[in-house]
Amino acid sequence: MNIQLLTPKFIQYKNNNNNQTRQNNMSLPLLRPLKQDTVQFTGTKKVAEKAVDLSKKKVFEYWNPDDVKNFNEIVKIAQEFKKPLEKFEWDLRKCLKNLISTDSNPDNIIMPGKKGIKSRVKTPRAIAYKANLRGLTETWQIEQMGDVGGAREVMHKASLEDTDKIFDCLKDLVKQGYKIKEVENYRLNPKDSYVSQKTLEKFEKFCIEHDQYPEVKNKPIPNGYTAIHFTFELPDSKLIELQVMGRDVENIKEAEDFFYKYRNNIPFDPKYKPIQRTFDKYMPTLDDFQKETLNRYIKDSYMNARHIPPRSTKVKFNPEKEFLPFPYSLPQKLSFENIYKMTEECQKASKKNV
Repeated sequence: MNIQLLTPKFIQYKNNNNNQTRQNNMSLPLLRPLKQDTVQFTGTKKVAEKAVDLSKKKVFEYWNPDDVKNFNEIVKIAQEFKKPLEKFEWDLRKCLKNLISTDSNPDNIIMPGKKGIKSRVKTPRAIAYKANLRGLTETWQIEQMGDVGGAREVMHKASLEDTDKIFDCLKDLVKQGYKIKEVENYRLNPKDSYVSQKTLEKFEKFCIEHDQYPEVKNKPIPNGYTAIHFTFELPDSKLIELQVMGRDVENIKEAEDFFYKYRNNIPFDPKYKPIQRTFDKYMPTLDDFQKETLNRYIKDSYMNARHIPPRSTKVKFNPEKEFLPFPYSLPQKLSFENIYKMTEECQKASKKNV
Protein backbone atom coordinates (compact mmCIF):
# COMPACT_ATOMS: atom_id res chain seq x y z
CA MET A 1 0.00 0.00 0.00
CA ASN A 2 1.42 3.40 -0.98
CA ILE A 3 1.01 6.16 1.59
CA GLN A 4 1.50 9.75 0.47
CA LEU A 5 2.40 12.44 2.98
CA LEU A 6 0.20 15.50 2.54
CA THR A 7 1.64 18.74 3.85
CA PRO A 8 -0.41 21.90 4.35
CA LYS A 9 -0.12 24.96 2.12
CA PHE A 10 0.39 28.22 3.96
CA ILE A 11 0.46 30.81 1.22
CA GLN A 12 -2.14 33.57 1.54
CA TYR A 13 -2.28 35.83 -1.49
CA LYS A 14 -4.37 38.89 -0.82
CA ASN A 15 -5.10 39.39 -4.50
CA ASN A 16 -5.02 37.40 -7.74
CA ASN A 17 -6.91 34.15 -7.12
CA ASN A 18 -5.36 32.59 -10.23
CA ASN A 19 -1.92 32.90 -8.66
CA GLN A 20 -3.19 31.12 -5.58
CA THR A 21 -4.62 28.27 -7.62
CA ARG A 22 -1.37 27.84 -9.54
CA GLN A 23 0.67 27.80 -6.36
CA ASN A 24 -1.58 25.21 -4.76
CA ASN A 25 -1.14 22.93 -7.74
CA MET A 26 2.68 22.99 -7.62
CA SER A 27 4.48 19.80 -6.74
CA LEU A 28 6.77 20.08 -3.74
CA PRO A 29 10.46 19.39 -4.40
CA LEU A 30 12.68 18.81 -1.41
CA LEU A 31 14.43 21.95 -0.34
CA ARG A 32 17.86 22.05 -1.97
CA PRO A 33 20.64 24.45 -1.00
CA LEU A 34 21.93 27.06 -3.42
CA LYS A 35 25.09 26.04 -5.27
CA GLN A 36 26.93 28.76 -3.38
CA ASP A 37 26.38 30.75 -0.22
CA THR A 38 24.52 34.01 -0.45
CA VAL A 39 25.22 37.05 1.57
CA GLN A 40 23.67 37.50 5.00
CA PHE A 41 23.60 40.96 6.53
CA THR A 42 23.23 42.20 9.45
CA GLY A 43 41.85 49.10 -3.39
CA THR A 44 45.01 50.23 -4.20
CA LYS A 45 47.84 49.23 -6.57
CA LYS A 46 49.92 47.96 -3.65
CA VAL A 47 47.08 45.68 -2.52
CA ALA A 48 46.75 44.26 -6.04
CA GLU A 49 50.49 43.63 -6.26
CA LYS A 50 50.43 41.89 -2.89
CA ALA A 51 47.62 39.61 -4.06
CA VAL A 52 49.63 38.64 -7.12
CA ASP A 53 52.71 37.85 -5.02
CA LEU A 54 50.71 35.64 -2.66
CA SER A 55 49.09 33.85 -5.58
CA LYS A 56 52.46 32.41 -6.61
CA LYS A 57 52.66 30.10 -3.63
CA LYS A 58 50.46 27.92 -1.49
CA VAL A 59 49.92 29.53 1.88
CA PHE A 60 48.41 26.75 4.00
CA GLU A 61 46.78 23.44 3.24
CA TYR A 62 44.15 24.10 5.90
CA TRP A 63 42.97 27.37 7.47
CA ASN A 64 42.94 26.84 11.23
CA PRO A 65 41.30 29.53 13.44
CA ASP A 66 43.22 28.14 16.43
CA ASP A 67 46.62 28.67 14.77
CA VAL A 68 47.46 32.37 15.12
CA LYS A 69 50.02 32.55 12.31
CA ASN A 70 47.83 30.55 9.97
CA PHE A 71 44.64 32.44 10.76
CA ASN A 72 46.28 35.86 10.48
CA GLU A 73 46.44 35.30 6.71
CA ILE A 74 42.66 34.99 6.64
CA VAL A 75 42.29 38.06 8.88
CA LYS A 76 44.42 40.02 6.38
CA ILE A 77 42.18 38.94 3.51
CA ALA A 78 39.12 40.20 5.38
CA GLN A 79 40.80 43.50 6.23
CA GLU A 80 41.91 44.10 2.65
CA PHE A 81 38.29 43.80 1.45
CA LYS A 82 37.02 46.58 3.70
CA LYS A 83 38.18 49.71 1.89
CA PRO A 84 37.39 48.48 -1.65
CA LEU A 85 33.94 47.39 -0.46
CA GLU A 86 33.33 50.73 1.27
CA LYS A 87 34.18 52.53 -1.96
CA PHE A 88 31.86 50.22 -3.90
CA GLU A 89 29.01 50.98 -1.49
CA TRP A 90 29.73 54.71 -1.83
CA ASP A 91 29.65 54.51 -5.63
CA LEU A 92 26.51 52.34 -5.48
CA ARG A 93 24.72 54.92 -3.33
CA LYS A 94 25.81 57.65 -5.68
CA CYS A 95 24.46 55.96 -8.79
CA LEU A 96 21.17 55.05 -7.05
CA LYS A 97 20.71 58.32 -5.12
CA ASN A 98 17.59 59.39 -7.04
CA LEU A 99 15.87 56.09 -6.15
CA ILE A 100 16.57 56.08 -2.39
CA SER A 101 13.74 57.03 -0.02
CA THR A 102 14.24 60.26 1.92
CA ASP A 103 12.07 62.44 4.15
CA SER A 104 11.20 64.58 1.14
CA ASN A 105 10.70 61.57 -1.16
CA PRO A 106 9.46 58.75 1.11
CA ASP A 107 7.95 56.74 -1.75
CA ASN A 108 11.15 56.26 -3.72
CA ILE A 109 11.71 52.59 -4.49
CA ILE A 110 14.78 51.86 -2.31
CA MET A 111 14.52 51.71 1.48
CA PRO A 112 16.19 54.64 3.30
CA GLY A 113 19.67 54.59 4.87
CA LYS A 114 21.25 51.28 5.85
CA LYS A 115 17.91 49.52 5.42
CA GLY A 116 18.16 50.12 1.68
CA ILE A 117 21.86 49.79 0.89
CA LYS A 118 24.32 47.93 3.09
CA SER A 119 27.53 45.95 2.82
CA ARG A 120 29.59 43.53 4.88
CA VAL A 121 32.80 41.51 4.78
CA LYS A 122 32.53 37.89 5.90
CA THR A 123 34.01 37.19 9.31
CA PRO A 124 37.46 35.56 9.19
CA ARG A 125 36.01 32.33 10.61
CA ALA A 126 33.33 32.24 7.89
CA ILE A 127 35.99 32.87 5.22
CA ALA A 128 38.19 30.09 6.62
CA TYR A 129 35.27 27.64 6.76
CA LYS A 130 34.25 28.25 3.16
CA ALA A 131 37.85 28.16 1.91
CA ASN A 132 38.39 24.81 3.63
CA LEU A 133 35.11 23.50 2.24
CA ARG A 134 36.20 24.37 -1.29
CA GLY A 135 39.80 23.29 -0.81
CA LEU A 136 41.17 26.78 -1.51
CA THR A 137 44.77 27.11 -0.32
CA GLU A 138 45.91 30.29 -2.08
CA THR A 139 45.06 33.87 -1.19
CA TRP A 140 43.97 34.86 -4.70
CA GLN A 141 41.56 31.91 -4.80
CA ILE A 142 39.84 33.10 -1.65
CA GLU A 143 39.58 36.65 -3.01
CA GLN A 144 37.80 35.16 -6.03
CA MET A 145 35.20 33.21 -4.02
CA GLY A 146 32.69 35.94 -4.87
CA ASP A 147 31.05 36.66 -1.53
CA VAL A 148 33.91 37.46 0.86
CA GLY A 149 32.63 40.99 0.37
CA GLY A 150 28.95 41.55 -0.27
CA ALA A 151 26.41 44.34 -0.65
CA ARG A 152 22.63 44.39 -0.69
CA GLU A 153 20.09 46.80 -2.16
CA VAL A 154 16.55 46.47 -0.77
CA MET A 155 13.42 47.82 -2.46
CA HIS A 156 10.18 48.44 -0.62
CA LYS A 157 8.00 47.93 -3.70
CA ALA A 158 9.97 45.71 -6.10
CA SER A 159 7.87 45.79 -9.27
CA LEU A 160 9.34 45.01 -12.71
CA GLU A 161 9.27 48.75 -13.44
CA ASP A 162 11.22 49.47 -10.26
CA THR A 163 13.87 46.91 -11.13
CA ASP A 164 14.24 48.36 -14.64
CA LYS A 165 15.29 51.62 -12.97
CA ILE A 166 17.84 49.74 -10.86
CA PHE A 167 19.39 48.15 -13.97
CA ASP A 168 19.54 51.52 -15.72
CA CYS A 169 21.41 53.05 -12.77
CA LEU A 170 23.85 50.14 -12.50
CA LYS A 171 25.01 50.97 -16.01
CA ASP A 172 26.79 53.95 -14.44
CA LEU A 173 28.96 51.55 -12.41
CA VAL A 174 29.92 49.78 -15.63
CA LYS A 175 30.90 53.14 -17.14
CA GLN A 176 33.02 53.85 -14.05
CA GLY A 177 35.06 50.72 -14.65
CA TYR A 178 33.36 48.14 -12.44
CA LYS A 179 33.19 44.84 -14.28
CA ILE A 180 30.10 42.66 -14.01
CA LYS A 181 31.10 39.00 -14.22
CA GLU A 182 27.72 37.38 -13.59
CA VAL A 183 24.01 38.18 -13.27
CA GLU A 184 21.85 35.50 -11.63
CA ASN A 185 18.08 35.85 -11.61
CA TYR A 186 16.83 33.65 -8.76
CA ARG A 187 13.11 32.82 -8.82
CA LEU A 188 10.79 29.83 -8.61
CA ASN A 189 8.79 30.73 -11.73
CA PRO A 190 9.16 33.46 -14.38
CA LYS A 191 6.02 35.21 -13.08
CA ASP A 192 7.71 35.69 -9.69
CA SER A 193 10.87 37.22 -11.14
CA TYR A 194 12.03 40.71 -10.18
CA VAL A 195 13.23 41.35 -13.70
CA SER A 196 11.90 40.67 -17.19
CA GLN A 197 13.85 38.68 -19.78
CA LYS A 198 13.79 41.74 -22.02
CA THR A 199 15.56 43.84 -19.37
CA LEU A 200 18.18 41.15 -18.81
CA GLU A 201 18.90 40.96 -22.54
CA LYS A 202 19.16 44.75 -22.85
CA PHE A 203 21.53 44.90 -19.89
CA GLU A 204 23.71 42.14 -21.31
CA LYS A 205 23.85 43.97 -24.65
CA PHE A 206 24.91 47.17 -22.86
CA CYS A 207 27.71 45.32 -21.04
CA ILE A 208 28.96 43.79 -24.30
CA GLU A 209 29.05 47.25 -25.88
CA HIS A 210 31.40 48.21 -23.02
CA ASP A 211 33.68 45.19 -23.56
CA GLN A 212 32.19 43.16 -20.72
CA TYR A 213 30.77 39.69 -21.16
CA PRO A 214 28.86 38.72 -18.02
CA GLU A 215 27.20 35.33 -17.69
CA VAL A 216 23.49 36.15 -17.46
CA LYS A 217 21.23 33.32 -16.34
CA ASN A 218 17.85 32.52 -14.83
CA LYS A 219 18.06 30.17 -11.86
CA PRO A 220 14.86 28.52 -10.59
CA ILE A 221 15.19 27.82 -6.86
CA PRO A 222 12.90 25.12 -5.36
CA ASN A 223 12.61 26.88 -1.98
CA GLY A 224 11.10 29.99 -3.60
CA TYR A 225 13.98 32.39 -2.91
CA THR A 226 13.64 35.42 -5.20
CA ALA A 227 16.44 37.92 -5.84
CA ILE A 228 18.93 39.18 -8.41
CA HIS A 229 22.62 38.55 -7.69
CA PHE A 230 25.39 40.46 -9.46
CA THR A 231 29.05 39.46 -9.22
CA PHE A 232 31.23 42.57 -9.56
CA GLU A 233 34.96 42.68 -10.08
CA LEU A 234 36.50 45.60 -8.20
CA PRO A 235 39.37 47.64 -9.68
CA ASP A 236 41.85 45.58 -7.59
CA SER A 237 40.46 42.31 -9.07
CA LYS A 238 38.58 41.24 -5.93
CA LEU A 239 35.11 39.77 -6.55
CA ILE A 240 32.07 40.83 -4.52
CA GLU A 241 28.38 40.04 -4.67
CA LEU A 242 25.50 42.53 -4.89
CA GLN A 243 22.02 41.24 -4.03
CA VAL A 244 18.84 43.05 -5.10
CA MET A 245 15.54 42.09 -3.47
CA GLY A 246 12.36 43.40 -1.85
CA ARG A 247 12.06 44.18 1.87
CA ASP A 248 9.65 41.31 2.55
CA VAL A 249 11.81 38.71 0.81
CA GLU A 250 14.80 40.00 2.79
CA ASN A 251 13.00 39.39 6.08
CA ILE A 252 12.23 35.80 5.04
CA LYS A 253 15.81 35.27 3.85
CA GLU A 254 17.34 36.45 7.14
CA ALA A 255 15.29 33.87 9.05
CA GLU A 256 15.56 31.08 6.46
CA ASP A 257 19.34 31.48 6.24
CA PHE A 258 19.71 29.84 9.66
CA PHE A 259 17.92 26.73 8.32
CA TYR A 260 20.21 26.74 5.27
CA LYS A 261 23.32 26.94 7.44
CA TYR A 262 22.13 24.25 9.85
CA ARG A 263 21.22 21.80 7.08
CA ASN A 264 24.61 22.31 5.42
CA ASN A 265 26.65 22.12 8.64
CA ILE A 266 27.79 25.74 8.33
CA PRO A 267 28.65 27.19 11.76
CA PHE A 268 26.54 30.11 12.95
CA ASP A 269 28.24 33.40 13.78
CA PRO A 270 29.26 33.20 17.49
CA LYS A 271 26.92 36.08 18.35
CA TYR A 272 24.01 33.82 17.38
CA LYS A 273 24.82 31.08 19.90
CA PRO A 274 21.29 31.19 21.42
CA ILE A 275 19.85 30.49 17.95
CA GLN A 276 22.41 27.72 17.38
CA ARG A 277 21.34 26.07 20.66
CA THR A 278 17.68 26.31 19.63
CA PHE A 279 18.40 24.60 16.30
CA ASP A 280 20.59 21.94 17.93
CA LYS A 281 17.74 21.13 20.29
CA TYR A 282 14.76 21.05 17.91
CA MET A 283 15.94 20.33 14.36
CA PRO A 284 17.13 16.75 15.06
CA THR A 285 13.68 15.90 16.45
CA LEU A 286 11.82 16.54 13.18
CA ASP A 287 10.34 13.50 11.46
CA ASP A 288 9.88 13.20 7.67
CA PHE A 289 6.41 14.74 7.71
CA GLN A 290 7.64 17.72 9.73
CA LYS A 291 10.60 18.22 7.39
CA GLU A 292 8.25 18.28 4.39
CA THR A 293 5.96 20.68 6.23
CA LEU A 294 8.90 22.98 6.96
CA ASN A 295 9.98 22.90 3.30
CA ARG A 296 6.48 23.83 2.19
CA TYR A 297 6.29 26.62 4.75
CA ILE A 298 9.61 28.15 3.61
CA LYS A 299 8.58 28.07 -0.05
CA ASP A 300 5.14 29.54 0.58
CA SER A 301 6.68 32.21 2.81
CA TYR A 302 8.93 33.39 -0.01
CA MET A 303 6.05 33.34 -2.48
CA ASN A 304 3.79 35.25 -0.13
CA ALA A 305 6.52 37.84 0.57
CA ARG A 306 6.99 38.40 -3.16
CA HIS A 307 3.32 39.30 -3.61
CA ILE A 308 2.64 41.47 -0.54
CA PRO A 309 1.32 44.86 -1.74
CA PRO A 310 3.77 47.78 -1.39
CA ARG A 311 3.72 49.79 1.84
CA SER A 312 5.20 53.10 2.88
CA THR A 313 8.80 52.95 4.10
CA LYS A 314 7.54 54.47 7.36
CA VAL A 315 5.53 51.32 8.15
CA LYS A 316 7.72 49.19 10.41
CA PHE A 317 7.97 45.47 9.73
CA ASN A 318 5.74 43.53 12.14
CA PRO A 319 6.78 39.83 12.31
CA GLU A 320 3.56 38.84 14.09
CA LYS A 321 1.44 40.10 11.20
CA GLU A 322 3.64 39.71 8.15
CA PHE A 323 5.17 36.25 8.52
CA LEU A 324 2.81 33.46 7.55
CA PRO A 325 1.44 31.59 10.61
CA PHE A 326 3.92 28.89 11.58
CA PRO A 327 2.41 25.36 11.41
CA TYR A 328 1.46 23.91 14.79
CA SER A 329 2.93 20.55 13.84
CA LEU A 330 6.42 22.10 14.12
CA PRO A 331 8.27 23.26 17.26
CA GLN A 332 7.22 26.88 17.73
CA LYS A 333 10.72 27.84 18.86
CA LEU A 334 11.72 27.38 15.18
CA SER A 335 9.10 29.83 13.90
CA PHE A 336 10.28 32.69 11.71
CA GLU A 337 8.73 35.09 14.20
CA ASN A 338 10.77 33.67 17.08
CA ILE A 339 13.98 33.53 15.02
CA TYR A 340 13.45 37.15 13.94
CA LYS A 341 13.09 38.26 17.55
CA MET A 342 16.08 36.20 18.70
CA THR A 343 18.19 37.66 15.89
CA GLU A 344 17.40 41.20 17.03
CA GLU A 345 18.23 40.30 20.65
CA CYS A 346 21.55 38.72 19.65
CA GLN A 347 22.50 41.75 17.56
CA LYS A 348 21.70 44.14 20.41
CA ALA A 349 23.72 42.04 22.87
CA SER A 350 26.63 41.94 20.42
CA LYS A 351 26.67 45.75 20.10
CA LYS A 352 26.74 46.14 23.90
CA ASN A 353 29.77 43.87 24.14
CA VAL A 354 31.79 45.81 21.55
